[in-house]
Amino acid sequence: MKRIILTISIILSAVTIVSAQPRSAGIRIGATGLDATYQHSMNSDQFIEGNMGLDFGYNVNGKAGFRATATYNFIWARPAWTEQGSWALYAGPGITLGGVNDMAVYKFGKERLGYLDGGFMIALAAQVGLEYNFDFPLQLSLDIRPCFGLHVNDGRYYSVIDQENKSYGSTVGFYDNGLLGFAPTLSVRYRF
Repeated sequence: MKRIILTISIILSAVTIVSAQPRSAGIRIGATGLDATYQHSMNSDQFIEGNMGLDFGYNVNGKAGFRATATYNFIWARPAWTEQGSWALYAGPGITLGGVNDMAVYKFGKERLGYLDGGFMIALAAQVGLEYNFDFPLQLSLDIRPCFGLHVNDGRYYSVIDQENKSYGSTVGFYDNGLLGFAPTLSVRYRF
């Protein structure tokens, strides 16, 4: 009986502590896509961020992919640039995965060809950003989040040269769309 009471007490304490931390939710838009975004503060200098949304990628075939990203961020500076609101500079590692449409380069014999290609992606992410919290419950942030990982294609591609669908064995390549993460991205969130 003591173990049950202790377990319930620990669970209730953890829920109370987690629910007391500041949170924010909103949208994130940039060159890489459009995401729903959520931040949860772990303490005054660390927060986790989760994003889920569309991956625009090399969207020349009109089909956006999807992705999910999680990062663990550390606030390393709080500059006092304004009298109202608060600023924060942050950085942190993360992971992203999803189904994407990407431009892939494959070597067939001596020839290197580029094709529109769909498939699965998994990559490590590195996020660096600047955030401003207004006196009212609004948060704006500007960040970069390049991703370095693998793109496993689905074994089918659309040949730009022949204008037809073709099949081949599945291959693994560098997820080059992740480099678009060097373009700044804007997030707008409601804090609660």
